[in-house]
Amino acid sequence: MPTSPENVAKLYGSIAEHEDARLQQHPMECELTLRAIRRGLATMPTAFATRRIADIGGGPGKLAFRLADEGHHVDLIDLTPELIQLAQAEQAHRESAGTRARLASITVGNALDNPPSPALAEASYDVVLLLGPLYHLVDETERKMAVENAFRLAKPKTGLIFCAFVTIEAHLRDLAMREPARILEQRSFYEQYVRPPATQTVIAVSVADLWCSLLPSNPQLTDGRYQKLRSSSAGMIQVQSFHTRSGDARSFLERNFSNVAELIELRSVEGILSGGLDAKLAEAPDDVMQAWADLMFEKYSGSTEQLGCADHLLAVLRKR
Repeated sequence: MPTSPENVAKLYGSIAEHEDARLQQHPMECELTLRAIRRGLATMPTAFATRRIADIGGGPGKLAFRLADEGHHVDLIDLTPELIQLAQAEQAHRESAGTRARLASITVGNALDNPPSPALAEASYDVVLLLGPLYHLVDETERKMAVENAFRLAKPKTGLIFCAFVTIEAHLRDLAMREPARILEQRSFYEQYVRPPATQTVIAVSVADLWCSLLPSNPQLTDGRYQKLRSSSAGMIQVQSFHTRSGDARSFLERNFSNVAELIELRSVEGILSGGLDAKLAEAPDDVMQAWADLMFEKYSGSTEQLGCADHLLAVLRKR
């Protein structure tokens, strides 16, 4: 079944306030993503203080506003009107204060549309962020379309595309912390869920991957789809998510885009502090927070051996 944009928007509309606070409560995802973007910008052949950035699926704009504060021209697009309204409220607050940077545009849009928003001009962006849409596009044809649309926006030869994926291990960690009994209550699903596809050559890059490769399964349900009904303030919502592993994410990008892009790196967005282990850092002084973020980025985030620790994987590509 293809992804329903209406269901995705309804889900995030029901948790808009939570989503608005998430990166503040768990700051490592934001900090390491910003470091990856800055490192990518530093590799561009011509140094400019201001770069054009399209943030597709950027929610309430937490990253977008941080990048605008650093002097960049940022266009924010998201599927969920409630999240866009939060970004517009922040924009209005900044305009009334008159002292902080604003976004170039804030619009409702869909990563599957070409372009995702009429506000975006083809081949004009130094950086295109696709940090949310691939979490919920359950068909590979949809994920391929979203990345293709991002590539159309990027400048040829220099444009960078940042794609984020949610890992299978992230869901298992969340399950162990919140609903551990489900692994027995839905035993057949989870025996299938954690196994790599039967055609995949298993190379254990982490203890978690090795453990997953040994569990019995039915290969018909090993495509990363995760769907369930969820109760919310808006009623019952059909959750549609896509979860993957580092090897499968790399294979997807190389299989579909090696002729148009170079895969520069694949890294963990949390280092080894996934699963909410960075929560205490939200209360720490800024110098403490930055020291931990530096450590995670330089020593753990880019390490192949640590990719199984990731809740989110970040792929960095350069358009040919």
